[in-house]
This record gives sequence, structure tokens and C-alpha cells, in this order.
Amino acid sequence: MRSENQTTTQPDEPIESATTGYAVPALDKGLDILEVLAEEPGGLSLTELARTLQRNRSEIFRMVDCLKRRGYIKVHPSTEKMTLSLRLFELAHKTSVTRRLLSESLPVMKQLARKVGQSCHLAVCSGAEMLVVAMANSDRSMEFAVREGTKVGLLTSSSGRIYLAFQPEEERVRLQRLLPGPVTAKARAAAVDWTGLRSAGFESVPSDFIRGVINMSCPVRDIQGHAIACLTVPYLEWQGGQSVSSIDDTLAELIAVAKQISECVLAG
Repeated sequence: MRSENQTTTQPDEPIESATTGYAVPALDKGLDILEVLAEEPGGLSLTELARTLQRNRSEIFRMVDCLKRRGYIKVHPSTEKMTLSLRLFELAHKTSVTRRLLSESLPVMKQLARKVGQSCHLAVCSGAEMLVVAMANSDRSMEFAVREGTKVGLLTSSSGRIYLAFQPEEERVRLQRLLPGPVTAKARAAAVDWTGLRSAGFESVPSDFIRGVINMSCPVRDIQGHAIACLTVPYLEWQGGQSVSSIDDTLAELIAVAKQISECVLAG
């Protein structure tokens, strides 16, 4: 006989059968909120969010409040628009792939910056933007550098265009739909020679915003050849007497380092 206080230990179910068909409404609701906000870089009010999710405000209020308290959602003080914070990005940094990407990138990025006399930075896609996750300075007393945490546009930056160029067609189209100003974004996208960028393997053009800076960007690729990040050198043109690598030499070094990082990440 087994007493009432005794319990029977059941064998663990295989994960496949244990997760098939079980509804978890609260979790589904929370994930729906995060996914919708990820596609709205301008943010949504509570009313707009409820309308998009086809739910009542009261249905999502507690979940939104929980996500705000946990730091996943931030609210603009004047517009009360809700956007995602970098909390999910911080969690992603703890994954083995991201840790390996950063650990393999930083040492060679520092070598590259010292060798060419220019800063460099690594950016990954975050929603409808590219987010700088690592940067390295040269040994020079003056340089142009992009700080970690900076966000740049997918169509208005070399890293963004290269990232899009090295995505499958359906993913590139999906990301372009997330861009603000769909008419402008569509026009910009139509003007980009995606095939040419993929064929070249890099972009080297004057900065979209800063005179005297040539942005050079190359993809860090996964096993399928798709970009998982972009390595960029904002090449600052100096007038005579400055001991920095030429544009051509810097680009050659950048291409080699991006390839090296790709190979190291894959080997890991």
C-alpha cells in the first residue's frame, strides 16, 4: 500500500511529445506582444497594440505591465509609445553563437584597427536596423569611430545594405517591409544593385551622412553564406603626412578579416 503522502515519479516525456498540442495562452500572448513590437520601430500605444493583436486593452494590460517591469518594453515619456528595449539583445549575447561571434571578432578587429590606422565595428540586425555590438580603436590620437549600441538604417548604411544583400530573397523582402516610410524604403531598395553587392562581396562608398568618410563593409557569413553580421571600417581620409593604409589596402585587410571571423565562427 502507498500512503497519501507518497508520490509516484513518472518518467520524463520526450520533448517532442511533451510540447505538441499544449496551449499556453499567457506565454502565447507575451510572445505575440514582443513579436508585434519588434516589427514596429516607431512603437505602439497600448490601444494600437491591442488593435494590432485583435484583443481588448484589458486582455493585454497585465502582460504589458509585466514586460515593462522585467525590462523588455520601454515607454516613451511624452508619446506613451511602447518599443522593445535591448533586453532581448542582452539575452542573445549570452547564447553560444553570439559569444563565439564576439570572442572571435574582437581580437582580430583590434589587430585590423591598429594595422590600418582606422577604427572598425561589428553590427548585427536588430529589427529594422543594424546594431553595433562591438568596436575597436586604432592607436591613433584622432579617428572616426562608431560607438557600441549605435543603430543605423538597413538601407542608409553600408553594413545594412551588405547585410540585406547576403540574405535570402524572402528574408530581404520581409526586412524591407519593417522599414519606416514604405514608399521611401521601396524606392531606396529598388536603387540598390543586390546582385552586384553579392558578386563584389563588399561595399565601399562615401558615407551617407558624413563627408570625408568612406564606409567599407563586408559580411560575416554562416555556413549557408548568409550574413550573420557585418564588419565595417569607416575610413577617414587624411591629408598628406598621415601614416595610414591606403583605401585599397584597408579594403583588402577588411575582406581578409571578415573571412577569418566567418571561418572561426563556423569552426567553433
